[in-house]
Amino acid sequence: MASSRVIVVGGGLAGLAASIKLAEKGCRVQLFSVTNVKRSHSVCAQGGINAAMNLMGEDDSPTIHAYDTIKGGDFLANQPPVVEMCFAAPKIIEMFARFGCPFNRTKEGNLDFRRFGGTLYNRTAFCGASTGQQLLYSLDEQVRRWEARGQIEKFEFWEFMRLIRDDRGAARGIVAMNLFNLKLEAFAADAVVVATGGPGMIFKRSTNSTFCTGAAAGRLYMQGMEYANGEFIQIHPTAIPGEDKLRLMSESIRGEGGRIWVPGDSSKTITAADGRTIPCGKTGEPWYFLEELYPAFGNLVPRDIGARELLRVCQMGLGVDQKPQVYLDITQMAPERQHKIEAVLDIYKKFTGEDPRKMPMRIYP
Repeated sequence: MASSRVIVVGGGLAGLAASIKLAEKGCRVQLFSVTNVKRSHSVCAQGGINAAMNLMGEDDSPTIHAYDTIKGGDFLANQPPVVEMCFAAPKIIEMFARFGCPFNRTKEGNLDFRRFGGTLYNRTAFCGASTGQQLLYSLDEQVRRWEARGQIEKFEFWEFMRLIRDDRGAARGIVAMNLFNLKLEAFAADAVVVATGGPGMIFKRSTNSTFCTGAAAGRLYMQGMEYANGEFIQIHPTAIPGEDKLRLMSESIRGEGGRIWVPGDSSKTITAADGRTIPCGKTGEPWYFLEELYPAFGNLVPRDIGARELLRVCQMGLGVDQKPQVYLDITQMAPERQHKIEAVLDIYKKFTGEDPRKMPMRIYP
């Protein structure tokens, strides 16, 4: 592989990580990004990154992590890579720490972890409420080190247009457009890696960046590439409701103790997944429906389950002000916990004009 020329399309976490690993193997890498890499959509990831390091004394393990992941995906995932990922996760966290990623730490100096959806363990390492940004910046620093050595060449504000293939169909380069002057240029390579993220903006309302259109994957599909697992689009349960662009309210809010509720209505009942029929709270009082429907996980159920339950409650006419929205409440949260998610709370205040520290947030999938 040494001295091979490889093109990497995509400047997010996956693209940067691939570029670094290829450079470590001696490859010469050309990295293409439709935007400045520090503006890639990976920067929007807020909550954290999972690894079963068992620093909280809960007897967690990569095996349990793998089971939680596979079960949370309704057993649809290809299991061997999931297991491999979960066993590699602790070393990845340690690698980022060596890169200087500013993970939150305990008073003793150990990595701090919070609990996230779909698990009963505190295994999510985090950097306040801007984990994606810090991970991305850490990788970009390493890419710049390889740039200084001449091993990686970065092409920012270039859009992938099509793959160049030889007579056998193997990738031999790409055609890309310079977004400053709209000129097309061909680039030769021995191999091409495409890491351009998902197509979230094909939906009317999305929390994705506006350039997350799936255009690169679509162009590859038009050239005969196989497009697999396109149905796996995550519907996040907690976003600020809006008619156009949605803003994500990170799962870290619930990981730190945020609670979801709607005004109760004792005249109505709801059936839980285990067959229980329960009243929809007491009229006029907060009904913490996720905590009653899923007592083990509470507000940290897997995201698909949370999104479906929020939708079901609103379709029953129990949404706040009879609208498709529910409350996400942190008003009773301790100040030191609020401080950990301050960046997300400021986003809510900026776009709604309401202070979530004083009144519950209104959210919807």
